[in-house]
This record gives sequence, C-alpha cells and structure tokens, in this order.
Amino acid sequence: MIKLIPQMVYSLNIKKGYKKIENFDYLTKNAPEINKQLMLDMLKKNADTEYGKRYHFDQITTIEDYKKMVPFSIYDDYAPYIERMIAGETDLLTKDPIVHYALTSGSVDNPKKIPVSEQTVKLYREYATQFSFAIIARALGKKWKRGRGLNLMEVKFETLPNGLFAGSISGRGVYSIKNLLFLMFTSPKEIVFPTEIMDTKYAHLRFALMDRNLSYIVSAFMTGISDLMKYMETNWELLVNDIEKGTIDPDIKIPDNVKAQLLTQIKPNPKRAAELRKEFQKGFETPIIPRIWPELAFVHAIGSGGFSVYTDKMRHYLGDIPIYFSIYAASESIMAICNEMETQEFVLIPDSAFYEFIPADQEDSEETLTMEQLETGKDYEIVLTNTSGFYRYRIKDVVRVVGWYKNCPKIKFVYRLNQMVSIAGEKTTEECISWAVKEFAKATDCELVDYSVYADVAVSPGRYVIFVELEKPLPKERYDAYRLIMEEKLGKANPSIGSKVKSGVLSPSEISFVQEETYALYRDLMIMRGISANQLKPVRVIDTLVKENFFFALVDKE
Repeated sequence: MIKLIPQMVYSLNIKKGYKKIENFDYLTKNAPEINKQLMLDMLKKNADTEYGKRYHFDQITTIEDYKKMVPFSIYDDYAPYIERMIAGETDLLTKDPIVHYALTSGSVDNPKKIPVSEQTVKLYREYATQFSFAIIARALGKKWKRGRGLNLMEVKFETLPNGLFAGSISGRGVYSIKNLLFLMFTSPKEIVFPTEIMDTKYAHLRFALMDRNLSYIVSAFMTGISDLMKYMETNWELLVNDIEKGTIDPDIKIPDNVKAQLLTQIKPNPKRAAELRKEFQKGFETPIIPRIWPELAFVHAIGSGGFSVYTDKMRHYLGDIPIYFSIYAASESIMAICNEMETQEFVLIPDSAFYEFIPADQEDSEETLTMEQLETGKDYEIVLTNTSGFYRYRIKDVVRVVGWYKNCPKIKFVYRLNQMVSIAGEKTTEECISWAVKEFAKATDCELVDYSVYADVAVSPGRYVIFVELEKPLPKERYDAYRLIMEEKLGKANPSIGSKVKSGVLSPSEISFVQEETYALYRDLMIMRGISANQLKPVRVIDTLVKENFFFALVDKE
C-alpha cells in the first residue's frame, strides 16, 4: 500500500503535466502573439501601480509604445521599491500578490531580494514539476517505476519584516509540497529543512542508500549530484557500516537534536549493507548508480552551459541512465524548458514573461527584437518583463537561438555579460574559456574537475590566469608545455587574445593547478556562510576578493 502512495502523487502531477504539454503546443504555435498579449495584459493590470503611473502604462497599446515609454532597467532601479514592499507597502510594482522574495547568490552580505508573485510560483510549479514529470514519463514509460527519489534541494529561508520568506526560488517550490515530501523523497524533513549547519551529503546518502528501489535523483544543479557521488566514492565504508548497524557515526557533523530525530527513523539493515558493500568493493571503474540502485530511471538537474563539466563527470557514475536537463530560469522568472529527455536545448515559455532581445554584437543598442524576429545561430541578450513587477529588465544573460519548436525559439545559454573577461578589449566569454579548457584536457589526456579564469591586471600588461582542478596531477616538469597548450587553445577560442599576446598588448597567459577538492571546498564554505546549495553556480570568473584569496591560496605549489 505504501508503495502505491508515491505512484498516486506522481500520476496526479503527470496527468496535469500532459494537459500542460497540450497547452504548451498551442502556446508555442502562437508564441509571438501570445507573448505580446501577455505584455499588454500585464501593463493593463499594473497601470495603477506607482511604477505604472510613472511610465504611463495606461497609454501603452503597442510594443512600439512600450519600447518608447518604458526604459531598460536593472535591479538598482527596483531596490527602493522593494525595500518599501518589504516594509509593508503594496501596489508599487505589481498588483499581483508577492508571496516570496528570491535571494540571489551573487553576494553573501547583501544579496538581491527579487519579488516573486503568486503567478510566478504557479508557473514554476506547473512547468518545473508537472510539465517536467510528464515529459519524463512520456519518454521512459514503464522504465520509471515511480518510487521515491533522492531530492537534494534544501530549504533555508529567512523571515522578512512583512512576514514573507526570503530564500531560493527552488526552495520555495519544495516548500510548497512539504506535506508530500516523505511520500516522494527519501530524505527526512530534518535534512530538507535544515536549521543548523550539518553534513547534509552524509545525511542525504544515508537515507537514499537504504532504499534499493530509489527511482531518480533531482537537484537544482548538476554540481550537487556530482559532489554527492564523489562523497559516496570517498566515504562508502563509513556509510555502509552505519546502514549495517543502524547508527550515525559520531564523527559526522550533525547536531545532537537532529541526530536524535534521524535515529528514530533508522534501524539496522545488514542485508542492504552487504549488498552495497559487495558493489562498492568492485570499485568505481564501471557505473556505480545502476549497480546500487537498479530501478533508478533518470537524473533531473540543470546541467548545461557552465555545468557541463559536471554533467560529463556524472556520465561515469550513471552509465546509460538518461538526464532531464530541466529548465532555463533565473530568480526573476522561469523562461524556457526542455521538452525532451537528454536535450540541452530549451524552448521559450510564451506565457511566463515577455521577451525582448538585443543582438549580442549590438549590446549598446537601445533597439530590441521580439521572438519572431530572431535568427537561428545568432546570439542575443535577453530583456525580460516578468509577472512579478520587473519591466524591460536586463538580466545580463546571452542565449543562442539553436532552432525552433513550432513558432517559438529554441535556445541555449551561452554566457553572462557580467561574467565576460576583457583586459584590453578582447571580450572573452564563458563559452570561450570552457572550450579552451576542455580542449586542453583532451590535448593533455587529463580528467577535468573544474576551472576558472582570473584577469590579472597587477602585472603590466595584464594577462589571463586559468585555474584548473584535475582528477590526477600532471607532471610538474612539463608545466611550460602545458602553459603553451592552454595559450594556444585560448588563442583559438578567442583570436583577439592570441593577437594581443603576440603584439604585447597582453602578457602571456598562465595556468595554475589547484589542489584536489578545491572547488567542492569552496561550495562547502559558501554554504557555511549562508548561501543555499540550490543557488551555488560554478565559479567561472574569479572576480571578487573572497574568490581571489581562496583560489590563490589553494594553488598546488608542488
């Protein structure tokens, strides 16, 4: 009977998801018209807000009016309104009820607080859960047994003066189904809703490993799952011993009160422990996940773009188990979704936000395009009008149009404008760095863990420093050869770098190998400082003093 309960929960969501897919096909067939109408409807609804009156929303009847009368915006334009909203004022940016504030991960000390409307939460629930589960069910059929999954999305909120929660938007989604968590997921509520710092990797694995019939793994980002697999590979003996005895090792950092609660949900399981020990002792050369969880059907996480290096690592653990690459979203809005398994291309969601696009090679232009004016193969900066009160908002994401689904663009994330490195006008994007580092790994036959770039302007002329973590160190006596290989790859990725090095405008690039587990340690430290694990994105650009001090301190001097 218990096994049927999660299946019923999934069936209900999948049924709603199939209806959402049917509606999505209608929306994408008529995407340009629906998207424009969404914008007009939002302006009409919010015309009587303070922001709407300031920019005469009641006089706007066309897209041309909107572009002419409402300026581009950034977060600082909304910050004074948001502080007043948090203090209790209403009808400032939107008439829609604000039910949450999404904290961004950009700053530990003063994160942005993005208002989230009830409509935005509804869209996340419909697309990120119902639509996604329906796509997965359609693709996998009976291969997905619909048992409990391992959910790595933890919920850490702070309460604001107006009584609302502030935290990650993905955490809000988990919170909305808190009463169903124990039916759908293996991790107890004490782990999903942590109130103190603890070893959550151990805790998640401790309960997931006990369930031989684990059905799937879900995380906000692929980094979370990859870190968990590395932890399991390193600590499997401790985990298996605890499963066998029904204990929690005393060296594991879990508060006593939480440990007492967890122990009430644990009992000795020597049979499962023996099964796990047998597989772990065979090693990790062949995919471990299908050996310890034979019913695991898929992984659900954002794993494209800057996360792709972690997706590549996960393939080793997964074998043929497919990945659903989830959504393309930001704290401000869910913008696009995968409508197939294993694809890393996302279809824009026409009824989630109004989209304008600035061609990437015209970033200083005031002119924007709408979706029907886009061209396949070209890059564009997204300008967003969302359902939570942001208008013509530059989120600084650049996407590439890779095709079309009906009359709606299919996109992939390329880079963030504020993550572009430019010392002497060469404008090196995240995509360039990623390509160069991966080509370096191929040329040197090494296994890449992670990488970052640092613009070193303390020397004259300035230079690029590429930080790289590898699974196994390369021979130190060949450092000069490795530096030249990296320089060559950077020059191919962005020819402007190569020409500027040759002409002396830039100094030759450097490569710095960091110690084992450097990037995982950085993520752990950020979590300890209060950033939600759901928000931790890869460090692609070392652009703050905190990052600079950390990564330079962990350069492998050997």
